[in-house]
Amino acid sequence: MLKNVPLSIFLLVYIGFSLIFHQAPLVSWLNRFTDFSTISGLSALLFIELLSFLLWVLLLTPFFIISIKLGKLIAVILLILNATALFWMTSLGVVMTKAVIASLFFTDYSEASGFLNDDYMLHLVLLGILPSIVVVLVPIAPVKRRVLCLYPILSVALIFTATSLAPNLTSWVNANGAQLGSRLLPWSYIGKTINYVRDLRSGYYGRYFGEFAQLPDGVIADDTPGLVVLVIGESSRGASYSYYGYERAVNTATQNMGYVALPISTACATSTMITTGCILSPHGRDDWEKEPVEPLPSYLHRLGIKTFVRTNNTEMPRLKVGDYKTTEELAELCETDYCKAYNARSCENQLCQESYFDNMLLANMDPILDLAQQEKVFLLLHLRGSHGPNYADRSPKEFRPFTPACDDHVTKCSLETLANSYDNSTAFTDQILANLAKAIAQRQNLNAAVLYLSDHGQSLGEDGLYMHGLPIDEAPIEQLEIPFLLWTSETLKKTYDISQVVNTNVAAQDAIFHSVLGLLNVIDGPYDPQRDIFQVR
Repeated sequence: MLKNVPLSIFLLVYIGFSLIFHQAPLVSWLNRFTDFSTISGLSALLFIELLSFLLWVLLLTPFFIISIKLGKLIAVILLILNATALFWMTSLGVVMTKAVIASLFFTDYSEASGFLNDDYMLHLVLLGILPSIVVVLVPIAPVKRRVLCLYPILSVALIFTATSLAPNLTSWVNANGAQLGSRLLPWSYIGKTINYVRDLRSGYYGRYFGEFAQLPDGVIADDTPGLVVLVIGESSRGASYSYYGYERAVNTATQNMGYVALPISTACATSTMITTGCILSPHGRDDWEKEPVEPLPSYLHRLGIKTFVRTNNTEMPRLKVGDYKTTEELAELCETDYCKAYNARSCENQLCQESYFDNMLLANMDPILDLAQQEKVFLLLHLRGSHGPNYADRSPKEFRPFTPACDDHVTKCSLETLANSYDNSTAFTDQILANLAKAIAQRQNLNAAVLYLSDHGQSLGEDGLYMHGLPIDEAPIEQLEIPFLLWTSETLKKTYDISQVVNTNVAAQDAIFHSVLGLLNVIDGPYDPQRDIFQVR
């Protein structure tokens, strides 16, 4: 018969097992950006594992305070969840995000059952079920509650001490919080699930990651090849665009490439998830009031039009397309000087950060342009744009036409340096749009258009307000007014009178869905010519 094991020994072995066998996604990511053979690289790993160990104690101890049986039950559940998450993260290369959690809640059995293969079951038995049996069978010696209450108190004290004694490592962990938080088990799925549940109160994930009603089929009226590019910016406000009277030359690159501006208009909301839904919906700014329908990229893909999505951002509706890539994936395909520019890994003392500027979205464009000379192609680019709160991080330090810039949180910047950092991000987006048009223009006789708009605007300290997110009936105009730009190839200009298009008074977020369909000559179905900027006069 097994002797009673002290709870401290049980926790030490249990947490040690998890740190050794359940952290492959974290170690794999760390190995890409740190050198474990160096003191700094090894220190980073040990620092993260120490924090994780102490957080484990904070997580488990309250349940053991209530009862040993409850503590064991939670320990077993976490073992099963860790083993499951570990398998899919390592086998599919996914990381835990709110979108992944939302997808789990909206997956039916027929879809989920396809993942229940023999490899998964073996993995679950070895790293989940067998350890769980040990947890159940091992007797734990009774311990006084007042002693147990010291465990979380001591853990908090040690966390505070560790972070205070290692400010550089703490700063590095904070800078890479999103990447670490998506790979560190069990905190990845616990944290993302909590965030998901919070969002349920507003219906975001149920609406944008659930099932969409299928739109009526349109008709592809011809087989003329061509390319339509939709670029969704982030937090770009119309008030800070030269096209609309802003005194600074932030749009020189696109103006030199022949972009034109359509009338400024307002967004449907001030949060990215809602506004991207509006942009990609046939209902436009009324999308939130209607039944959720399949977004534009999913619709075009279903009709048979080659559809590509590239993103350096989050919070788009769930898309069903043939080719969806993040900047991390595009970095593996980057071979040109332009996508490589500014995107060298940021490293200090062998500690690196995995983040890319928006120009990485233009990596490996040639296959898309080649295809567009043979058939109809739609490309969606979702930029990081001018996402706050640290605008200085949205453009490279080597790209700062406006100085001095503020490298701190928005509320710690003077209004002058804040505007400089924000305008640098706008100018960098402008350069990306210009280079996109330049790449397309090099293809002879290609029917092509680029449509650019932002998800919402941004406050830069006006009336003491910063960033965005206020309810639409309370939001200032700076958070609502967005730019709407257009570039067309010389070949396409033979079809449309652009001088007439720029006077079209259709709000950007109402126009996108139908204007894209019009450019691709997809008629009938949900297409509304009254919202097509190339048709309305």
